[in-house]
Amino acid sequence: MTTTLKSIIFTTLLFLLTACTPQSPIPKIISISKTLLAPAKTEKVKKKIVTPNIAGTFNLIEGSYRYNSDGLSFKHKIKASSIIIEKLSDNEFGYYYITKLDGLTTNSYFGGFLFKEGKFYQKVVDDSTHKTSLVDNIRLTKFRDTLRLTIKTADAKRDIFWKKSKEPDASLIAELEEERKAYISFYKNKV
Repeated sequence: MTTTLKSIIFTTLLFLLTACTPQSPIPKIISISKTLLAPAKTEKVKKKIVTPNIAGTFNLIEGSYRYNSDGLSFKHKIKASSIIIEKLSDNEFGYYYITKLDGLTTNSYFGGFLFKEGKFYQKVVDDSTHKTSLVDNIRLTKFRDTLRLTIKTADAKRDIFWKKSKEPDASLIAELEEERKAYISFYKNKV
């Protein structure tokens, strides 16, 4: 405690003690001065990280697919895409989705997302051993009713924005049904 603070407290106590009458008891003055002298208590509050609910059907807002081949870089616009995500547990989601690229064929994907330590990881199943592993090659973010998924590999990058919808893109229904079957057979039933 600094000397100035001590002298202020001492002077205040001296004034109050000499000016006291039986109507103003001394213990109140002492308890107030003890409160002033008590060190501030600090507690660390651990914030609970809540898993964002990403379950639902989402359709393409915009997307692109970039890849390198034979020293050349290519970029294609994604023309259509729908993703179906279901909640499997408090922090785990299963998904399957289709992308149609401008000038290329349709691609299909399935797997899982696991929310851990404030971020999503891709959860994959090894075809031969059926063991799951977490891969840190994605960035999945939710903002209101939109999702953004960025997947990076050694020579490619997919960046897709989806918006929540009641139904998948009508042009992708047949492909989504086939991918749903693969998702159930090779992922959901193995996890």
